[in-house]
Amino acid sequence: MARYTVHVPESQTSMGTDNPMTGLEAYTKVCELRAMGFETVTLRNVDTGEEITDVASLVLDSPGG
Repeated sequence: MARYTVHVPESQTSMGTDNPMTGLEAYTKVCELRAMGFETVTLRNVDTGEEITDVASLVLDSPGG
C-alpha cells in the first residue's frame, strides 16, 4: 500500500515525513488544511517520489473510493 507525505508549499510545511500516511489519512489531512485556508496542498508518494496535486482523484481512483 502506498504511503504519502503532505506538503503545504505556501507555509513550507511537510507532514508525515517521520511516519508516512495512507492515502485516506493523507486525503483527510489535505481536507483539514484546505478548510484552514491553505489553497495549495500536495501529496508525495514516499516510494516513487511522485507529487500529486489532484488529491481528490487519488481517492476516487483507489479501490475503496
